[in-house]
Amino acid sequence: MKKLLIVNNNMKIGGVQKSLYNLLWSVSDQYDITLLLFAPVGDYMDNLPERVRVCSCTSLFRYLGVGQGDCAGSLRDRLLRGFLACICKLFGRGAVMPLLLRSQKPLPGHYDCAISYLQNGSPRHFYGGVNEFVLSKTDAARKIAFLHCDYLRCGANHRENNQSYRGFDLIAACSDGCRRSFVQAVPELSERCVTVPNFHRCDEIRSLAEQQTYRYAPGSLHVLMVGRLAHEKGIDRAIRAVAFARAQGVAVVLHLVGAGPMENALRELVRTLALRDAVVFHGSQNNPYRFMRNADLLLMTSFHEAAPMVIDEACCLGLPVLSTATTSTQEMILRRGCGWVCENDQTALNAALAALLKEPARIHALRARLSEAQFSNEGAKAAFAALVGRYYDNNFPI
Repeated sequence: MKKLLIVNNNMKIGGVQKSLYNLLWSVSDQYDITLLLFAPVGDYMDNLPERVRVCSCTSLFRYLGVGQGDCAGSLRDRLLRGFLACICKLFGRGAVMPLLLRSQKPLPGHYDCAISYLQNGSPRHFYGGVNEFVLSKTDAARKIAFLHCDYLRCGANHRENNQSYRGFDLIAACSDGCRRSFVQAVPELSERCVTVPNFHRCDEIRSLAEQQTYRYAPGSLHVLMVGRLAHEKGIDRAIRAVAFARAQGVAVVLHLVGAGPMENALRELVRTLALRDAVVFHGSQNNPYRFMRNADLLLMTSFHEAAPMVIDEACCLGLPVLSTATTSTQEMILRRGCGWVCENDQTALNAALAALLKEPARIHALRARLSEAQFSNEGAKAAFAALVGRYYDNNFPI
């Protein structure tokens, strides 16, 4: 049984953490896995597989696993993390990393694979550091870095980050689109970069969807958005598209599940457009699937995305998707026939949403077909097995 070390910042609610959580549940019976977290915090900590060994950092790396608010109970932690974050903002991650690395002893033990599960972001953000930890502080036959981002558009494409990936034997992108974005930025690493899709727990998703399932009021079509209320998600564009559709006589209500920094601005936009009866803010939800079960359409209006897990989750529940075009929509939506994609601008979004809502039979027909489809992790399992087994098989396909 191969011995794997997987390193991440924490297990808080988030796309990377959910992907890791699903991976652990899907493959932990096939590998001897140690999970090292910079900080052992987050909702996913409560339900990790028992066979996965979990350990954490006591070095300065622990501050990359928590936010400033998490340090409120300790003046020392608050000052230390604040100092490191300020240095990073002023001078870049390159000025902070030597301090973190000096505070961390090499991990004991040898592994077949050491996996960095979190990519770095902008060098001015106190975030990431997992790549540097794996490269400098672990002993493994091969070292692998995962990518869960549109590398060209999320702020990660920087000389420091690009250089760190040259130290890895393999880079695993979560979609073909994410792989293309990375290879465009660092073409010399194309031979090392492969695609390993995200894992999903469809049975768990279906079970959660049946718990306190949300019932939508009859007489309207109900469009759902699930995600952080942040600028990059383009939710203001969704609100304007709903206003456009309603002006054309479509009875539609937009439901927003999530919280974030744009919430007040979005509420003000709803008031300005006189859409108080047409937009519902549900706030952050531990179980978004109960809203997905009976919705008519999942809407995604992001300016850029990597490989959103919510698309596959919607497919598990038979919920069709309309999305603006981003890195992975071609392969995740169009190629699999689980929804529609429009150009990534307001005019195209307005037209696509209104046209689709005027023909609800199209939505209902696709929902019926998706409800009968079977979804599994077999492709992701095969890709992961090939990833961690590549060193023992020289015929591994690129």
